[in-house]
Amino acid sequence: GYCFPKPMLFVNVSTLARKKTYLLNWLSARLLWISQVNVCLPSKFPSPQMWRDFLNTIDTAPLPSTKSMSMKLAMWDILGDAVINSAQGSAEAPQEITCFIPFRSPLSFMQSLLWELYELNFCYELYVLNQALVPDHWTTSDEVWLACQTLLHSVFPG
Repeated sequence: GYCFPKPMLFVNVSTLARKKTYLLNWLSARLLWISQVNVCLPSKFPSPQMWRDFLNTIDTAPLPSTKSMSMKLAMWDILGDAVINSAQGSAEAPQEITCFIPFRSPLSFMQSLLWELYELNFCYELYVLNQALVPDHWTTSDEVWLACQTLLHSVFPG
């Protein structure tokens, strides 16, 4: 799976209404998910299909026992209640989203969003790769762990 949605999920959306749903769900959950991943990297990540389902969902009501329900529960298990509830079921965009969208053209906004997703995916793939290549640095002591984390974060300022 992927720590963040693949940017192509936002590009290959068929309708404007669906793109709006994708954007609202992602932007509503974005900050909470990033902070959650920064604190403790999950042991598993959502698949591209799970991300698509999450971004496309607008209700949090349980479905009957189906394959889509089992996928939804798996996504819920990975992202957690807080992220799911912050994004889904919103009829309108949160205030922090609506206040900055009008100041940019739609194309500029989408370019920024796609760039951020590519960058986030790359950063966290490097993070996971580093943990796999030098696992001792991540398990020995808090000082070594913090030094390794600081070094990785310094690669990507901002």
